[in-house]
Amino acid sequence: MMVSLPVEIITDILSRLPVKSLCRFRCVSKLSLSIISSSHFAKTHLSQTQSHRLLLSSHSLFSVHHDPSFHDHVVSVDLDFPLKNQHNSDHSIQVLGSCNGLLCIMPQLETFFIYNPSTKESKWVPDFECSIHPSLIDYDVYGFGYAQSVDDYKFVVISCGQVVIVYSLRSNSWKKVLDDDFPYEYPCCEPGTSLNGAVHWLLKRRGGGPCFIAAFNLVEDKFKDLPLPYEVVNFHHFSMGLLKGCLCVVHNDGRAHKEFWVMKEYGLKESWTKVLIADPYYVLRPLCYWKNSKIMLAVDRKQLVLCNPKDGSCKDFVVDGISDKFDAHLYVESLISPNLLH
Repeated sequence: MMVSLPVEIITDILSRLPVKSLCRFRCVSKLSLSIISSSHFAKTHLSQTQSHRLLLSSHSLFSVHHDPSFHDHVVSVDLDFPLKNQHNSDHSIQVLGSCNGLLCIMPQLETFFIYNPSTKESKWVPDFECSIHPSLIDYDVYGFGYAQSVDDYKFVVISCGQVVIVYSLRSNSWKKVLDDDFPYEYPCCEPGTSLNGAVHWLLKRRGGGPCFIAAFNLVEDKFKDLPLPYEVVNFHHFSMGLLKGCLCVVHNDGRAHKEFWVMKEYGLKESWTKVLIADPYYVLRPLCYWKNSKIMLAVDRKQLVLCNPKDGSCKDFVVDGISDKFDAHLYVESLISPNLLH
């Protein structure tokens, strides 16, 4: 029946199906394989279907289907990921960013992959070499994002607080964009937050002054400062997150707190809105909105809760089959391939 329909109609029908079904339909015919395997179709499918999943990282990676039509008690799926058979279970898998269904992960120390958990495709990120001067900062800071205007996924490394280098998935190559003139003090050790073609960190200009959100533009390879809430005065005590396309700032100072902030309009200081939580947290990651406008939160790396923003009340969201400690992330199911860009 498919071959009797125009290709345009077949493509439109397929573009509305979930990734799991499309992966099976690749085997139906040469026509379906050709359509589904094209990068153009992958982008069309991404624009029409936005099925999000939770990703929980610990000694392994777990996917959780948290569709609001389900009850607030679900089961996780253990994912296959690069180097899984070689992974040391004593160490957590680090997820450094998520964009359009692609994850940047570090399954082993200093070993990076761009990975699609929906299709199980992955690409190893080649090693980079970067000579730097001795520094008090002996760690790297990472970020991963998508530059829509050039259709490229980029992996950003701030090396030892001095040099910024960028890997382009499209060209499969590295380039140094800032050499010994990194304009900010002591970058935090958490991965950056990707939004609007930029990767964001909480930082402070060298020589003093207020804290900012430093937004690294993935096309221009330049930083731009965005304002923080008035209450945020020490970037060491806060972390960033993302909630339905809005930047968030949460406490991260080892003490219990009952609020976080959401930037409702990108770049506008007056749009920061405080969200109160009835139960105190030490570590918090806002994830997504759930049914009845509740906010799903990962609390203290050990539980998921649904928060009612009207009164701050929280209810446990139970996931079977996961570790006692985990980091939580959100990704969208997609057909975007890490191997078709270059």
